Amino acid sequence: MADHTVGQAARWIVANRPIKAIGIDTASIDYGQSTLFESHRTLFDKNIPAFENVANVDQLPVKGFSVIALPMKIKGGSGGPLRIVAILSK
Repeated sequence: MADHTVGQAARWIVANRPIKAIGIDTASIDYGQSTLFESHRTLFDKNIPAFENVANVDQLPVKGFSVIALPMKIKGGSGGPLRIVAILSK
């Protein structure tokens, strides 16, 4: 998959979905050999954080849950380890 294709997906999400954050169960929201990091730039330009390496995403319902994400603060860093939990609505 090319950088451009992944970047197109991020642009489509930003344009068509009212999201506050994005989570993925892989190591990066961009293609592994990416040099352009289009998804990162597209999402972060809109202040949409990305949560990578999220476990058990497949166990969440399509809707009806809230996410609490608590990142480790790293001075001068652009990211860091994250403790993330989902709370299901009743």
